[in-house]
Amino acid sequence: MDDLAGKTKAQPAWQRVYAYVRARIVSGAIAPGSFLEEEAVSAEVGVSRTPVREAFQRLHAEQFIDRLPRRGAMVRAATAEELIQLYETRRVLESFVVRRIAEAGIAVPTSLDTLLARLSSPRRATDLGFQAEGDFTFHRTLVASIGNAVMLGVFDGLHLRQLRVATRAVALNPGRLQLIHAQHAALLDALRRRDGPAAVAILDEHLRPAPEILSLMQS
Repeated sequence: MDDLAGKTKAQPAWQRVYAYVRARIVSGAIAPGSFLEEEAVSAEVGVSRTPVREAFQRLHAEQFIDRLPRRGAMVRAATAEELIQLYETRRVLESFVVRRIAEAGIAVPTSLDTLLARLSSPRRATDLGFQAEGDFTFHRTLVASIGNAVMLGVFDGLHLRQLRVATRAVALNPGRLQLIHAQHAALLDALRRRDGPAAVAILDEHLRPAPEILSLMQS
């Protein structure tokens, strides 16, 4: 048995259920508004209903689902207001980050070029979970590069909410991925040219919700 299989088997049952359901929600395999039955999930994962209830409790605390007493749960849809507030918060934090990188001459990790190439791959265009995680990794790498542990901790605190919101937004308008990847590339270029104002302007545009997506989320 390899290490990965050993770790998976060693996980508590509720963690296996949690990881399974969360991954399917983030990937879009389970759509917002979908009903989750405890009995069905327990059969899919091969566990009793008790760990399913424990996993549902964690997913509810993280706002992935809403609990329905004695019935199961329903996958929560990210709202337009949540998207607006999340992006407002990120613009404040990340604008400081990109200015610091440009002004202090901090090296932009080359790993981000590799990441962008993977995100831009046509075969990955429909993998919403991969796109959402990749987007978070891209921005987290930039935040981490300035060496401010407190700021990185604040950004990490947005991780799960960012996954839910980003997955929902991309699902509503998959064609926007090309623009997102182009903005990522332009941001890296501005940072490597030490052009702080340009980097902030690109980031500001990048972190403003598209009106058509807000409209769809409100409908």
